[in-house]
Amino acid sequence: MSTSIRDVAVRAGVSIATVSRVMNGSSLVKREYREAVLRAARQLNYVPHAVARALITGRSRTMAVVLPDMHGEFFSELIHELDQCAHAHGQNLLVASLHGDLAEARRVLGLLHGQVDGVILMVPFNDAAERLATVPITVPTVLLNAPAPVNGCPTLTVDNAGGARQVVRHFVSMGYHTMVHIAGPSGNFDASERARGFRAAVAEAGLPVHRDIPGDYSERSGYLAGQLIVKCPKRPRAVFAANDNMAVGCLEALTEANVRVPEDIAVAGFDDVPIVRFTRPPLTSVRSPIAQQGIEAFEWLMKAVNRKPDEPPPAAPREQSVPTTLIVRGSTDPRAPTRSSAQPGR
Repeated sequence: MSTSIRDVAVRAGVSIATVSRVMNGSSLVKREYREAVLRAARQLNYVPHAVARALITGRSRTMAVVLPDMHGEFFSELIHELDQCAHAHGQNLLVASLHGDLAEARRVLGLLHGQVDGVILMVPFNDAAERLATVPITVPTVLLNAPAPVNGCPTLTVDNAGGARQVVRHFVSMGYHTMVHIAGPSGNFDASERARGFRAAVAEAGLPVHRDIPGDYSERSGYLAGQLIVKCPKRPRAVFAANDNMAVGCLEALTEANVRVPEDIAVAGFDDVPIVRFTRPPLTSVRSPIAQQGIEAFEWLMKAVNRKPDEPPPAAPREQSVPTTLIVRGSTDPRAPTRSSAQPGR
């Protein structure tokens, strides 16, 4: 049988209310009573009931992160960073997925109602603002990679278009004047912004505009795109893939066709996930500041959760775009050192 709060109260010789105050960190308990309660709790191996404590304090000490998907290194890195932040703040982290379908947002947020103190919601969908406008948001929420703020939620995005421009400018500086873009999934805001930045930079350089090759962020779609590129009567000199998974798939297809990278075709990706340092050759990629995103989003959320009842909310939802950095490696520059070097952003 598990130990109850009543057992601790009896052992410590205090009231149940005193045990509850000690377990919830109240400062309104005399030192000798606090020490007696903590000693009794250790002796009885007492663990406070999380649900009961939440009912008393109004806090679950749990934050949720809701992602569009959980497959791939990008999401793994983000979850890891948010878990570290939660641990540092004495919080628990609950992870949920939309399974790539924004329509799931209503159901998932409904399931989280009453279970968490705040939510970090990643919604990189072009129609996120319209679709979420009808979804009730009942706890402090921070949006990641949304095209616009929704329901007063602060929004943190990555400068996707600026990152794509960095790639094109790097290609031009290397003398690569014919380029192809392997695009991300349609309807994805990040992918749309990367495509927009790519096209704008190509036009700024006065270069011919090439059609996008469709992809879906998977290695396989990048591999199939690479096979198409190999079969082109006139091959492009450089390829920009909208994420690293597709760039890695493209590299594999080019290698199988005995196409030298970067001597014949240069390849760059986006996100700079850890594995790209170990491809052959190491992959040039736009570093999306995953750690910075996680840290800032969690800090924003904690401030919103801890805002006092009499403290007015911000007059307007906060918006911030995090800059990117181009990491140049051997897939675009044969002179690049084995260890990566960074080119500053915009």
